[in-house]
Amino acid sequence: MYQDGTNSTDLATYNQSDYSIYVYTEDENKVGTQKVVVRDCDSLNRLLELNLYINVLENSHPDFVSEVQTSWVMNVGDVVTY
Repeated sequence: MYQDGTNSTDLATYNQSDYSIYVYTEDENKVGTQKVVVRDCDSLNRLLELNLYINVLENSHPDFVSEVQTSWVMNVGDVVTY
């Protein structure tokens, strides 16, 4: 959950079975630092809490100056630098 108590499944999901956190979003409104809290209890029923600060970066593609060559035919002895 976010630190304000709202559900954070739109950004991060905690998998309790293998103690992993899956972080993924396509929401452009999440760009910046998102504060997330993971809470669980151990075998002695003690509260465990992990505060995460997830930095979401803007997803942008590079600006190519020319069309990118994605396929070509090579002959024996050809050297292609890319």
